[in-house]
Amino acid sequence: MSDTDTPGDLTLTERRWRELAPPEATASAGGLYERVRLWSSGNLPGVDTTYDPRQEHHWHYAALIEDFASWLPEGGASVLDLGPGDGWPSIPLARALPEARVLGVDPSPRRVAVSRANAGRHGVTNASFVAGDGAALPVGDASVDLAVASHALEECADPEAAMRELARVLRPGGVLRVQSQVWALPAEELETVTLTEGVDCLLFTYARRTQEPARERRYVLVLPSDGSVAEAHRDALVETASAPRAYGETSVEGLTAVAILERLAPYATASSFVELRRWTPDWLADALLEAGFREATTTAHPGDAARLAGRGALRASEVAAVASFEAVTRDLGRRVSREAGAGMVVAVR
Repeated sequence: MSDTDTPGDLTLTERRWRELAPPEATASAGGLYERVRLWSSGNLPGVDTTYDPRQEHHWHYAALIEDFASWLPEGGASVLDLGPGDGWPSIPLARALPEARVLGVDPSPRRVAVSRANAGRHGVTNASFVAGDGAALPVGDASVDLAVASHALEECADPEAAMRELARVLRPGGVLRVQSQVWALPAEELETVTLTEGVDCLLFTYARRTQEPARERRYVLVLPSDGSVAEAHRDALVETASAPRAYGETSVEGLTAVAILERLAPYATASSFVELRRWTPDWLADALLEAGFREATTTAHPGDAARLAGRGALRASEVAAVASFEAVTRDLGRRVSREAGAGMVVAVR
């Protein structure tokens, strides 16, 4: 736990977790990303699957790639992707910028291995991946023309250090384009759980998100993948299947999370905890200025506009939607990214 935690600052689930499975403080990569086979359940458009214009969220992802590509300065050829996970946006971005070289830096060696395999499967030769810390990027000073970060800065143990590193590696006039979670919870506090299959293990994750202070606490229980624990894990998954969803996870009452924890904790082989700060776009823009960028502004989010466009096109005609997919996502990705808004951030070195 952080030094500022007091018993009154912890939920019932957190207190019981500390009692039943004392967690080891860790980083996001070691606590979770190293333990899962695939990120985003293996359904990333442009990485795990080809674009399908019949699915609204594919319009969203395709427009975002056009957005990222559009910020490469004229004559630029070096792109850094901070925290690509399983290869997004590195792989589709490399296809959109065939003359550029894209380097994905991720703290999880497993995610790096998956990204390399995905790039090879797609025949993408201008994207490479290395394991590295955002606070100590394995890149030379002023050597990058464009840096992108999609839901990555907020996962760093020291976001300000990562911002300073991005400022260091970008050349004068280089651009950083950031997509991050816009921290606007539906309530002052939100508790969620996930029950998933990991690499040679089962995982139980509990997350507590608070609006003020803006932070997320994530606990991960690692379990054997067979025997009676597998049955208990499966039963818990069935029990929570109909619960509301939030942030791609299952929203729960505190007592539900405690009940699951009490059933699974006796089988745990490892228990970890990470606390992460979250950001609003305005707050992130200010932090980037403090980190050494000469400009930092918020913009509209082209993915949201593209999703709406896709919905309208599909209602009108599926055939027409398929035919217009590439042109519409390209136009929106490049045009909306220059409009005023509070969805994403762009910073200039």
